[in-house]
Amino acid sequence: MKNKIGFFFKGQIWHLGGTIILFYIGSQIVDLENNQNSFIGISSLGWFMIAMSIPLIHQAYVWICWRSELCWKSISKTIGFRGYVILFFVLIISRLSAIVLCFVDYGSLYNPGWFAWILSIIVFIPGAYTMYSVKKYFGFLRAAGADHFDPKYRNIPFEKRGIFKWTPNAMYVFAIGIPFALAIATGSQSMFIVAIYTYKSIWLHYFFTEKEDFKVIYENK
Repeated sequence: MKNKIGFFFKGQIWHLGGTIILFYIGSQIVDLENNQNSFIGISSLGWFMIAMSIPLIHQAYVWICWRSELCWKSISKTIGFRGYVILFFVLIISRLSAIVLCFVDYGSLYNPGWFAWILSIIVFIPGAYTMYSVKKYFGFLRAAGADHFDPKYRNIPFEKRGIFKWTPNAMYVFAIGIPFALAIATGSQSMFIVAIYTYKSIWLHYFFTEKEDFKVIYENK
């Protein structure tokens, strides 16, 4: 790698810049002024901002860790892969804060009934099967980007079992449907905004961070 600084920032004007723009648009669209609901002292607007902020923080964290590791082995020399993974999954679990948003903003777009609940289950199933396939065939450590840290993962062939038979990007294509399932089931306008924001931002991450990293990691494969 000739220009490590250049590679470290490569694509981030589109990845993080685009995510920040999506964040701003979502915050301008949401309408929670008349929503007086709260949970543990946090208003519905507060939960919305939390649900929007965590994906941005998570993706920025992954970019910094992945690129600094590929360029300078910075993570291996400091907190190690284990330290990286712990915070990675803390941020993943923190995304569940969106569930609280669903209920403090329940029915703001429409009053959900049987049709919405059945549709939400249909949308949820592929996402749930994706998580099952990740656990059974792919592995959560590999999903967290282990190939950036441990060369042995770079020799493992691309997964073709489970839901990965249908697409190699199942986590982005199907798992990301889970936020939409929550939005549909609860009729929450703000959750629909979070779901759309999450979907678009994760694809920005894929094209401008992960895909560019693969060119370096698997350049000789």
